[in-house]
Amino acid sequence: MRRRAERGDRSRRPLRLRVQARKRRLRGGDREAQREALLKAARSVAVDVVGVAREIFRWPVRIWMTVAEALGAGILAVWRRAVLPALRIAWRWVRVAIAWGERTVTPARGLTLVAVATTIAVGGSQFGDYRAVEVGAPEYAHVQNVAPAPQVDRAMPRSAHGIWVFAIAVASLFVILFAVWRNWRLARLLLFGGLAVVAISLFVDRPDGLRLGTAGEAYSGAHAVLLGAFWVQLFAGATLAVVGPLLAMQLRGERSARRRRVSGRHEDKAKPKRAPRLRPGVGT
Repeated sequence: MRRRAERGDRSRRPLRLRVQARKRRLRGGDREAQREALLKAARSVAVDVVGVAREIFRWPVRIWMTVAEALGAGILAVWRRAVLPALRIAWRWVRVAIAWGERTVTPARGLTLVAVATTIAVGGSQFGDYRAVEVGAPEYAHVQNVAPAPQVDRAMPRSAHGIWVFAIAVASLFVILFAVWRNWRLARLLLFGGLAVVAISLFVDRPDGLRLGTAGEAYSGAHAVLLGAFWVQLFAGATLAVVGPLLAMQLRGERSARRRRVSGRHEDKAKPKRAPRLRPGVGT
């Protein structure tokens, strides 16, 4: 009944009101259509923009991948044809060197090299400055790393002890030579040579090197310092004193083992070869 009443009310409305209502409905439909059309256009524009951006970024990536593939292929070819064969050859040489070292390098020979190097260091330290006097050391204390204090009155070790340490170095070389060649007992003398070098360094060179002398009177803030040659001489002498007895022990052990091998060979050669015994009934 209500619906019929509403329909009746609508039919009774004036024609003008009905025309206005229809126009409103048409306008609303046109607005919705316009919104849908705008949304479709925006979507299509967004899709086009994304596609263009994708292509813009895709080209550099394609170029980079092409270059990377070419570089990778070149590096792989160089690795296979040049680097890998060189590494294989180097590894073979390393294996040969290790095998040769295992056969030839012995503790005695290693200690011999150390003793020779130490003796050369002792002799070489005699040709460098072992002491100096720093002038104005307190003023340069804050800039010591940038501008060290000037050094005067530099001197060599020979000015303190003469040629004694150099003579010990030369004698030690001959001792090493004859110990390896003839008598292993001579290597024990290196102990006394090293101790002599240490004693000269501590009781002769050090007190003389720390004296200011005339430089202390001529300059203010003078300070005596010991340089590298002194420390090389000291530590090389201590090393020589340690290496000497060890070298003698190793030379003795190697020569004893060599004598046992030689005596064993002679015994094998001296043994008479016995004919095999024949059992009864065999060979008759």
